[in-house]
Order: sequence, then structure tokens, then C-alpha cells
Amino acid sequence: MGDKMNRRAFLGMTAAGAAGVVLGDLLGKAKQVIPSGSHVASADAANETISFYGAHQTGVVTPAQNFANVAAFDVTTTDVKELQELMKHWTEMAATLMAGKPLAVEPQDAKFPPIDTGEQIGLDTGKLTITFAVGSTLFEKEGTDRFGLRSRKPAGLTEMPIFHKDSLQDQLTHGDIVIQACSDDPMICFHAIRNLSKAARGVAHLRWQQTGQLGVKSQGTKRNLFGFKDGTNNPALNDENFMKNNVWVESSDGAPWLAGGTYMVVRRIHMRIETWDQQSYSDQETIMGRQKVSGAPLDAHGEFDQPNFAGDAEGKVTALDSHIRLSNPRAGESSERERILRRGYNFMDNLDDVGRINAGLLFVCFNRNIQTQFEAIQKRLTNPKLPDRMLAYTDTTGGGYFAVLPGVTAKGAYLGQSLFA
Repeated sequence: MGDKMNRRAFLGMTAAGAAGVVLGDLLGKAKQVIPSGSHVASADAANETISFYGAHQTGVVTPAQNFANVAAFDVTTTDVKELQELMKHWTEMAATLMAGKPLAVEPQDAKFPPIDTGEQIGLDTGKLTITFAVGSTLFEKEGTDRFGLRSRKPAGLTEMPIFHKDSLQDQLTHGDIVIQACSDDPMICFHAIRNLSKAARGVAHLRWQQTGQLGVKSQGTKRNLFGFKDGTNNPALNDENFMKNNVWVESSDGAPWLAGGTYMVVRRIHMRIETWDQQSYSDQETIMGRQKVSGAPLDAHGEFDQPNFAGDAEGKVTALDSHIRLSNPRAGESSERERILRRGYNFMDNLDDVGRINAGLLFVCFNRNIQTQFEAIQKRLTNPKLPDRMLAYTDTTGGGYFAVLPGVTAKGAYLGQSLFA
């Protein structure tokens, strides 16, 4: 691959383990390693690290860290071997970054650019997780089988369609590969994406990037920028039965190489903050179908109480076009099959080109089947005959559908190995 993969960076990785030990001794911080499948995180240990290795990738059922950076890449090479080398290189880098180690030993050759950009030095890893997924265009683009992988494309992995009221912008949508970096420190997220992008030079380049954050010290369910609790009905992260049925792909689902992975939906939802702020308190609750402070349904007292839709068939208490009612009609077994695992973050990106607040929700969810889960919900929300009333205050401008690769179970293996086999 010549200069395309920056061989010095790759070779520097082999000694990164020793450098990490030295750096850890100098800083006097012993890192506690959490297994990648663990659902328990300590709130008072910012220097905890999460293992990169496991049957599933991290960043899916991992408790949500406070910051996220999601970045999509376009692959520019036409050589499948270069693509494989990139995935191997990224595997080594991700394992090193998540372990809180530097990407190169010191001293480095002063004649060349630094291998590790260095802005993370002295910072805790903040339970960094890095999650890799691929888009449908990696398999086929404009009718071309780019890397001989077209026959391995999962049937359900399509480009994200334009739903009713969407305003997708090409430069903010789709991508061949997406990487999600999450940490309790935004600099750690940025450092991960920056260095992975730097290492991909000549093979892939950034298409779009979106950052997000949660309330660092907020208690209970996090709130979105409309001031409502977001994700009340999310499943417990340690509900292994739910994850097996609704999140993790199995070999019997039609793409055996993806077993242990999942499908990821990303939607950049711009919120019309100024318009929303003019609505009355009662109207805001009616639109959502929940009480603003407690998060409880309009006909209940506690956040996790179930609404009585069956006893309110005409929508006199909870409007038929309220967000809570359309997103989950509580229709028994069918609703349970549709449920997804959400991992959303708020974003605040200055002002848009006409001076409005450019902020909203970086919606991320994971599901076993996009069509029978996410799309079934989304089509209800965007049904022109009875659309979600909240659509008048939101505008989806970007995102995409992606297949999260199975986890890397041991050193020596690499991301996407089963895809290329």
C-alpha cells in the first residue's frame, strides 16, 4: 500500500503496550479494565477502561457515556486488500486507544509528523468505546460490486430512505463506514476519530461528523432539548433476553458473517427550538403525551407507568397523534417485537445559515431488523394521514443505516474478518 496506510504508524502500534505501561507509571494511575460485555460502570472512576475484545462490539449495550462523536467515511480505494489492511490497522488502534495507551512509543523520529496527535495526553479515557459499522454502499454503489462483496450484503441493509418531513442533505447522510466514539470526555472522542481518520489517509476520508452530549451530572433518564425525558421505555442494558431477540443478529438471519453484530440507525434530527419555545406548557405535554417534569404518561403518576391507551380509544387524554402513542402503541406482542435500543445524544452546533439555533437530537438506535423494528415505528410516526405532531418541530437532515460488525474476540483477529473470509 506504500504511503497510503502510513506504515510507521502501524509499526509504532506494536510497541504501544510497553509505552502504555510506562506512561501509566509516570502518571501514577492504575486503570481498572471492564470486560467489553459488562453492563456495570463505576461513576467515580474516570480512568476506567473498557476492553475492546469480545463477541460483540462495545458502545451498543455499554452504559452511555456523556459524550459521543459519530463519523462516517467514504472509502476511496478500489483495492479490497487495502480495505482489509485498513480494518486490521483500525482494530489495533481501537484496542490501544480504548486501553488508554499512546499510539506510539517515544521518542519518535523528529523528521516525520507525530504518529499520535497528542491532545489526549494527561486525560483519563472516560470509559472510551469505539464502534465500527458499514453501510450498504461498501457492498455495492451505483450498480458496481466495488470489492467483490455484493453477494454478502444483508438484504435488510439499504440506504436510509427519505421519510415524510425529512430534509436529508447529501453531505450529512449515508457513508461506507461509520465509527461511533463515546467517552466521558469530549476530547477523548475527538482524539479517537481524528487519529483513525489520519491513519485512513489514501484509503478512506471523512464524509460527515456529528458530536453529541448528555447532561454530565443529571440523574435518571436524560432529557432532550425540548426539556422532556428521552428514552424512558428503553430496555434495561442487562436484559440479555431482549438483546438476543431485538438487538443481536444471528447466523439464521440471512447473513451468517454478521452474527454477533447488529443494525445501527443514525438520524440527525434538527429541533426547531425557537418555534417550540413559543408553545404553551400544556401543548408541549399534549404533543409528547407525557408530563414534562416527571416524564409520566398523561394518565399516570410515575415515569415508568404504562399509559392506558385501551381505555382512551378516542384519544381524549393522550392524543392519537402524540409522540408517545405513535412511537409505541402498546399493542402487546407486536409492539414488543418492534422495540429498539436507543442511544441518543443532544447536539448544539452554533447557528444555522439563517441565524436560528442549530441544535437537536443525534438519534442512534440498534436493532436486529431495521425493517420490522425501526422502520415500522418510523412509518407510523411519519404517516401523512396521522403524523406525529412533533414533526412540526423537527427536521431530520442526515444520518444513515449501518451494519455493526461482530466483535473481535482475540488479539490477532480484526474487524470485519468474517466479512472478508
